[in-house]
Amino acid sequence: MSIPAHSLEFEGRQVPVEPTDTIASALYRAGVRVFSRSFKYHRPRGLYCLTGDCPNCLVTVDDEPAVRACCTSASDVRRVARGNAWPSADVDALSILWHVRAMLPVGFYYKTLIRPRFAWPLAEPIVRRIAGLGPVPRQSTPAHRERLTHHPEVLVIGGGVAGLAAAGAASEHGAPVVLVDEGRIGERVAPGDTRRRIDWLRDGLRARPHVTVLERATAVGIYEGRLVPVVADDALHLVLPQRVIVATGAAERHAVFPGNDLPGVWLGRGAARMAGVHQLALGARVVMVIAADEGLEHLAALRASSVTVIAPAAIASRLPSNVRVLEDYLVREAKGRRHIRAVVVESPHGTRHVVPCDALVLSLGVEPRDGLLRQVPDPAIRGAGDVVTPGCTLDEAEAAGAGSTPVSRPMPYAFPADARGFVCLCEDVGADELEHAWHEGYQSTELLKRYTTTTMGACQGALCHPHLRAFACARTTWDPASAPTTARPPARALRVEDLAAGTRRPVEYRTSLHERHVAHGATFEWAGVWRRPERYGDALAEYWAVRRNVSIMDVSTLGKYRVAGRDAAAFLERLYPCRIHDLAPGRSRYALLLNETGYIVDDGLVCALGDHRYYLTFTSAGGDRAEAWLRDWAETWGSTVHIANVTAATSAINVAGPRARDLLERLTRDPVDAKRFPYGGVREIVVAGVPCLALRVGFVGELSFELHHPSRQSPALWDALMTAGQAYGLVPHGLDALRLLRLEKGHIIVGQDTDFDTTPARVGLARSIRMDKPDFVGRLALEHLSSLPHERSLLAIAFDGPRAPVEGAQLFAGSTHLGSLTSSRFSPVLGFGIGLGWARHPNGQPPARVVARDSAGDVRGAVVHGPFYDPAGERLRA
Repeated sequence: MSIPAHSLEFEGRQVPVEPTDTIASALYRAGVRVFSRSFKYHRPRGLYCLTGDCPNCLVTVDDEPAVRACCTSASDVRRVARGNAWPSADVDALSILWHVRAMLPVGFYYKTLIRPRFAWPLAEPIVRRIAGLGPVPRQSTPAHRERLTHHPEVLVIGGGVAGLAAAGAASEHGAPVVLVDEGRIGERVAPGDTRRRIDWLRDGLRARPHVTVLERATAVGIYEGRLVPVVADDALHLVLPQRVIVATGAAERHAVFPGNDLPGVWLGRGAARMAGVHQLALGARVVMVIAADEGLEHLAALRASSVTVIAPAAIASRLPSNVRVLEDYLVREAKGRRHIRAVVVESPHGTRHVVPCDALVLSLGVEPRDGLLRQVPDPAIRGAGDVVTPGCTLDEAEAAGAGSTPVSRPMPYAFPADARGFVCLCEDVGADELEHAWHEGYQSTELLKRYTTTTMGACQGALCHPHLRAFACARTTWDPASAPTTARPPARALRVEDLAAGTRRPVEYRTSLHERHVAHGATFEWAGVWRRPERYGDALAEYWAVRRNVSIMDVSTLGKYRVAGRDAAAFLERLYPCRIHDLAPGRSRYALLLNETGYIVDDGLVCALGDHRYYLTFTSAGGDRAEAWLRDWAETWGSTVHIANVTAATSAINVAGPRARDLLERLTRDPVDAKRFPYGGVREIVVAGVPCLALRVGFVGELSFELHHPSRQSPALWDALMTAGQAYGLVPHGLDALRLLRLEKGHIIVGQDTDFDTTPARVGLARSIRMDKPDFVGRLALEHLSSLPHERSLLAIAFDGPRAPVEGAQLFAGSTHLGSLTSSRFSPVLGFGIGLGWARHPNGQPPARVVARDSAGDVRGAVVHGPFYDPAGERLRA
């Protein structure tokens, strides 16, 4: 007798664990028979497939819900609990829902709780507590998983006979091959001919140097471009193969009859694995239904029990003589309350008998587990083995994996006209509910799927999809092969943290001046993928340098593009909502970028350079995606333009403050006076020997020059500015000072002061839109939106006193909740707190006064119009 390796805690008691145990086998050995309660009716559910294809064994493991107990090793588990039940899974008061199921007809969530309107807010918390698979942990230890990329010639998904043969054939001539399997290869197969063939092929494959075998790794989808994410225990593998061979095999056919979901009803592979691998008996009396040759292997694993076999004549003749055989009988019903107690069978003559039993094992054949094949049509993706030829022999599977044409087999399964019982175990959808939905007019597989939620549960249709397809085909003239529902990734449930693998080592973009910032004592923060200086020490000193003297800032992270060509002006005129044709060479214009729905997605400058040439800037966050946006519209409209992304090749330094012009005049011979270089101007000048495209800008509200120049010369220009600026008290400033400076001018930051449905009018930028233009991206949407009342807008708020509420503070007018602050700071130059915040218009107009509430209390403020600082703009136009 083996000594338990350790024990796990199961709902207050200790359960011994054997070295080879899964959670399911350990709990089953300890006498657990009810593993979960069903999603809608809270019916008891026990172990069923043991291949990960059903929802019955989903449990909470170490506070993580929805873990498949049948596929999860118990070796490192501390705590296991069952969810979705009250007060316990063994005795669940919520099972009363089964007895009032007439009140929960198919599609009830589309029909009920709509009126009266107050009903749903009251019912929703109750529904959420009743449904679900367990609470998601609020605090959990972050997972540290790497992200690895593979570029093999062939990816094989599935480690059965066909998959192993496919990997072996592909690697014969030295081609790099990656093979992935959800578990340890062969571990879910009971001892027998199939297991011996798998072991032999696996051992031969591991001797080949160009083959990478990833076990306990799940291929969750096939995306366009042949990208296959594979989730393993410690890494996310991104596989980009030239060819993909899907050998995911087949799932055993789920039978539909009353009581088919009772604990004690098993699929053949699960029963054989429990008995043959874990040496656990299913009971003293077992009824087994065998309709496929594979069932004979399952029977061999169960021979320790007294077995009654129901089989068709062709199989009955091959059964051992010492088993009781009911030839050509049919299973009509499983009886029991919390566990199966008997099976109702029907003879070929229509006579019904009750056969007492402790377990019912169903070996009815297989249905292809073809979800991955149905995701992306691609000639470089093919199937092999049971996934395309369900029920093929071992020799046929091996030959198909090696490349031979698979044997074509018609789909033999037909949905019985009088079927009753659960079709979808995940969502508690019965055959009668499919019938009901069909008569309501949902007469296609796609509509039936959406209306009844069949195939939309944890198993993703592994068991119920064939029934749904057969049900629809039985009522139409469709070919079963032409009626599958759409398959989308992920094919298996996965954690969000698995998809985020590798982000603990993010790509870090640095400007050409990064080492200068480090030397000057900068502290950095993330701005998208960029590392930018937050401050160099005293942020307040940086702020005053801009307001009183001069400061410089590295703004190289801005997106920078050159657009040229005969259609350049016409192209930009259609792209932007402002005017472009009247923009004279040497001038720039602030421009919003809108999407087709009229919402702001970015902002920046459009600079006219002459000769059909333009220079565009975008925000740091929007710089990367701007290229796709520009090129997509240029292709859509057929514009003759040339687009160059010069973000990496071009750096930029902003020189800002009342002494900015004095500083530049020490370093350039080119004119920078207000008359020859006015606000909004664009000039090519040379500063400290560095050629620059200089832009007169005003984001910080002071005299400012942005110097755009070749990145390789950026350190030399920075050093020259720093040296010459000492005479004027120059201090470089970072993002902390910038956010305050721009807030005093009332300038928005896209992404901080905007959200997904921000229109120009809602943020006070309607003046940037020219609706008299014939066309631009988003124009039709803005035209429609202009006819609707403005229910909310971004308000500028001057607070009564020096305290500025925290960003995110809630805004009120009296007792009415209006919205929240997006930006909020104390203004040193003004002496009081200021902020920007979204607020609803309770009376059709924005409020005149608001109250901002945070954890420190309430702060009152007045809504103002225009910039807080220098509203006439005299300082930036100096």
